Amino acid sequence: MNQQSQSEPECFDPFAGFFLAQAERPAGLESVSAAELTPLQRALMVIDGTVTTFLEAWALEPVLVTRLWQRPQLLDAPDRWLELPAGATLTERAVLLSGARSRGFFAFAESRINTARLPPAMRGALEAGAVGLGQILLASGLESRREGLWCGREQLRSLPEAVAALTDGDFLSRSYRVTVAGLPLMQITERFAWRPIAVPVAAPGVRLPTD
Repeated sequence: MNQQSQSEPECFDPFAGFFLAQAERPAGLESVSAAELTPLQRALMVIDGTVTTFLEAWALEPVLVTRLWQRPQLLDAPDRWLELPAGATLTERAVLLSGARSRGFFAFAESRINTARLPPAMRGALEAGAVGLGQILLASGLESRREGLWCGREQLRSLPEAVAALTDGDFLSRSYRVTVAGLPLMQITERFAWRPIAVPVAAPGVRLPTD
């Protein structure tokens, strides 16, 4: 018989061991516990697959990927997480994920990409900008790994106009990096609304449970 006290049930933390650098999270990112989040929010923090596909299944509608910017950035200092020296050039990219029918806000994502390490086909897909990075990685066939860095609650006052039109800047955020063969390709920060991200649009005749 388990001798653990019945008055003190075991507390499982799905974030433990997932975020490798939580203690090094950026200033302004308030720590959160898994217990204070909804089931959907917890899943979004630890999902290691394609976020757009997950959101489409949850919301029962296609997700629109709108590229806000994609530009080269010369590093003034070494980038620890991408293992790049000062003077190297990476690509900064930002996208808005929204509902194709509901126009609801799903996510605001910013990425730092070591484009020099990408195969030509991935660079071409990145330039086209029609799909998210997760789908580009999936289509590439590369065996990649996602390493969680940190998560938390974040409040941003300055937002791109397209994002500000859909959300108030109060986010649940997570950052992770993607590696291939042990080499980091990109660091991605995904921001979801702290309040429910959207009301799912049910298919005709389907009743959706609340989250």
